[in-house]
Amino acid sequence: MAFTLVAEPSASVAGALRRFLENAGHEVTVASTVQEGLERVRELAPALVLASITEGFDGEALCRHVKEEAPAIPVLLLYLPEEENPESRAAAAGAEACLVGPLKRATVVSCVSLLMQLSKAREAVSVVRTEMQLMQHQNQGPRPVAASSAADLEFLKRLLFMEVKRSRRYRYPISYLLLEPDRYAELLAPLPASQRTSALAEILRRLTEALRDIDVAVPFAEGRFIVFLPYTPYEGALVVAERLRQRVKEVESVPGLTASMGLSVFEPSAAKGQAQVSFGSLMKEAGEALRRAQAAGGDRVEGGRLTPAE
Repeated sequence: MAFTLVAEPSASVAGALRRFLENAGHEVTVASTVQEGLERVRELAPALVLASITEGFDGEALCRHVKEEAPAIPVLLLYLPEEENPESRAAAAGAEACLVGPLKRATVVSCVSLLMQLSKAREAVSVVRTEMQLMQHQNQGPRPVAASSAADLEFLKRLLFMEVKRSRRYRYPISYLLLEPDRYAELLAPLPASQRTSALAEILRRLTEALRDIDVAVPFAEGRFIVFLPYTPYEGALVVAERLRQRVKEVESVPGLTASMGLSVFEPSAAKGQAQVSFGSLMKEAGEALRRAQAAGGDRVEGGRLTPAE
């Protein structure tokens, strides 16, 4: 069974975190020092590492060691309430996400569950990329990219549905990008199947390389990709979108290739009340934004925030 490593020097805090997670069905092991935490990682390969940042415990150092030795293991860093720049510090350490105290049970359990689910989603995306590469090498006939792993795409859709619900409940931002190469019918569609598959695989590879481990990029339809950015507000999503737009231009197999993107961001407000947003509304907004980007000449990002009704 996959388990979570809690790296926390305080026995009372570690005990509380352990109860939170075990009551939610997670198996937990605890380490009280950075060295002990690293030894647990080496011996047991946990599904996730949850590490505190305190005056006497350098969870960021543990995170950096984990990412050097086992980069696929997600790391969640826990900061004290007075920390002013937790997101930038966590990103610099290589962590997938961070939380700032005081910690509530529902928030901890939700974030741990999300990171584990995203790890599974990344495995599904890896299967898609592998199948695309095999199609390229075997020179198979035409086959829609999205159909190459329908089960994996269905898993991703279920994950996205779930995360919209979590975002509404626990009030964290999520962002979606729909990306489509410009002039697809002119530049990509006429290519032989093997070359077209190779080009799409290269696009997916360059997108994935430009994302955090917590993010997910997957073929959504032939010639279209969906990028899911959890815990990402509007400004951060714009930065990512522009970076991806530039990466598409680096595709070597199709010189001069550009892409249009539709962005849809949900940022729950701090006020109480159920936000009226759904997976369908997010995807609809992203699709409409993509069409606006294409109508404006392509090679651009369009879209914005979906605000909740209070």
